Amino acid sequence: MSAKRPTLGAITVPARMRTTMLRRSLREHPGPTVAGLVGLLAAAWLIRYALRGDQHTLGLLAGAWVLGWIVLPLLLGGGRGRVRPVHLRLEPIGAVPAAIGLLGASAIGIGPAVSLVALAALPVHAARHGTVAVLVTACGAVLLWLLGLIGSAIALEVVGHAGGPAGALLTGIFTGTAMGVAGSLWAVFPWVSVLLVAAPAEVVRAMAYVPSGWPLTAVTGTTGRGAGVMAALVGIVALCAAAYLMLVRRVLAAGVPFRPRRTTAAAPATAEREWLGWVPAATRAVVGRELRAWRRHPLRLQYLAFAVVYGALLAGLPLLSGVDLLLPWAGPLAVLGAAAMSAGLVGLDGTALWLPFTTPGGERAEIRGRALAWLVLVTPIGVLLSVAGILVAPDVDALTALCTLPALLGAGATVPVWVSLLRVRPVADPRHPTAADNPTDIVSVLVATAAGLLAAAPVLALVVWGPSEVAPLLPLIGLLCGAAAWWGGLWLADERLARRGLEVLAAAGQRSRPPETVLPLTWDAQWYRENKATAWALGLLTVGWIPVIPQGLMPLAFGIDGGWIVAGHLDGGARTTVGLGMVGLGVAMLLAGLVLW
Repeated sequence: MSAKRPTLGAITVPARMRTTMLRRSLREHPGPTVAGLVGLLAAAWLIRYALRGDQHTLGLLAGAWVLGWIVLPLLLGGGRGRVRPVHLRLEPIGAVPAAIGLLGASAIGIGPAVSLVALAALPVHAARHGTVAVLVTACGAVLLWLLGLIGSAIALEVVGHAGGPAGALLTGIFTGTAMGVAGSLWAVFPWVSVLLVAAPAEVVRAMAYVPSGWPLTAVTGTTGRGAGVMAALVGIVALCAAAYLMLVRRVLAAGVPFRPRRTTAAAPATAEREWLGWVPAATRAVVGRELRAWRRHPLRLQYLAFAVVYGALLAGLPLLSGVDLLLPWAGPLAVLGAAAMSAGLVGLDGTALWLPFTTPGGERAEIRGRALAWLVLVTPIGVLLSVAGILVAPDVDALTALCTLPALLGAGATVPVWVSLLRVRPVADPRHPTAADNPTDIVSVLVATAAGLLAAAPVLALVVWGPSEVAPLLPLIGLLCGAAAWWGGLWLADERLARRGLEVLAAAGQRSRPPETVLPLTWDAQWYRENKATAWALGLLTVGWIPVIPQGLMPLAFGIDGGWIVAGHLDGGARTTVGLGMVGLGVAMLLAGLVLW
């Protein structure tokens, strides 16, 4: 007994630490309490759905809950207030007791308690099959809860130590997913309505491989299959626990979960010189610097991940409603998003922008190197997404999408460089960027987006209103439009940096911005009375996209009809007139919002 007491006491240390931090946090900040109440409401709805809902849909919702438990703390700063393995390095405790104590501490909190209530929906649903089914699914719910608990602990430790790039990628993927779903609600809502009534056949087949559906499968399938899936679920939890144990042992021994990266002298970029041999040396150096910055800078990775996910979902989610016309447009949409998110990158560089002014021809090399690096990075993404869309929907005519791609690439490579030099918004500390830093604004984003649409306008106009004989010329027209946009953007950026270089450098070196109107996160009638212009601008910039895209471009360019698309109920000239009117209305709303902003 005397040998066990120190171990048991050490195991309870993280739990006591976590309890103290949670108690103080609840006294000082109401946020966790409010989040807990919202989570309880969601858990109550899930339990209510379990009473009469579909088995496979319930398993899918339970899996989404566990996945959200693992991912959301990474995005919302859930690592604060948690006891980490590094906190126990000076304690006389082994890896196994430390891992048990840390997992016990992680189980103390509002999130784990609410998740346990939500997963109780599984045994509630299984009650119709008898007492044994309730006990089996209750065990499965506990295993899923442990999976979420251990997975969240591993993710917070790994991503938290991996630094900015991993967290930035997750943030970009999450925000891109949220915006992509919000932009495709017209396709997602009907599918969700069908899913809540009864899971489609493809969902039923997929749920056979999703662990969150295995507890219910164990009580509704054959005895042998039920034992097999429960054993597989236990195995997955055991593997996650073993991985966390190895992680804790590594941290207790070395202080970090991974070996530090070796720093070696940079090897000569022979491969880079081969495929960029035609580029001047100064421009080639800027290209190499920019490509390394895109790989390492957290905000750049976040913006790129957002653009790729957003464009892919805007093109792919309509497939849920049987609309596959947008699939070849995944590449152009991702390219357009990447251009919009690149419209303020100069603000991330701080006073490093003085370097081009110290070398002859440095301004031209800087602009062309930035544009060429963006082109080298984004072109494969756009091509791969377009090809993937064509393979998924081979019956859809992809000529228009492929012809607009070079036009969008030409405009996206150079115009954002000019916009970022025109509207410099420096971050507070370029050496330590955070997710709160935002070097772009709505005006820069809209200007970069409008430039891409303007470059692709000739191709779209010929497709909609031109004769069918011009179809073979569309690829050439797309290339010419891209080349014109490329050189036009280079000329504008050259003029800006050559004539106003000192002004741009001074703006990039500022560490404080003029005070901006702070948007309230909750309804504040007093704020709206005092900032009517900003409130109207916010509403116009939010709603103005509805007439432009779903009410205008979708029926005009893609022939998409729907119950809420006005032009879709008309034919001939009336359809075209209403569609153009909607586009004009949306553009007017966006311009009015920009003026008021």
